[in-house]
Amino acid sequence: DELLAVVRSNISERPSAGIYVEGCPETPVAWCICYSYGSIGTLHVLEDHRGKKLARVLIRHMVRIVTESHGIPPFVFVHDRNFKSNELFSSERWVKQPLCFSKIFVSAQNV
Repeated sequence: DELLAVVRSNISERPSAGIYVEGCPETPVAWCICYSYGSIGTLHVLEDHRGKKLARVLIRHMVRIVTESHGIPPFVFVHDRNFKSNELFSSERWVKQPLCFSKIFVSAQNV
């Protein structure tokens, strides 16, 4: 699948993390990929694995990775209508910074 090839490539080239199912080391079921400047650019959990708190595990892990590699708290752009992501980052105590069409959440753990 072309999408998974892109995901695998980004995971190997950027600050990132993936969660794999035992016995299937080639296909992540959840992943988080950061841009080179510290923004979380992609956070995704395959539908069959949602509700298992995998996104929370990845977010917490990426806070440590980005803080160590960039020396800044990570941030993420979330569209106003992406209710699940807004709820997720708010529940993880990220701080909203309003923008014109989306919100930026900044990790409050190192602030």
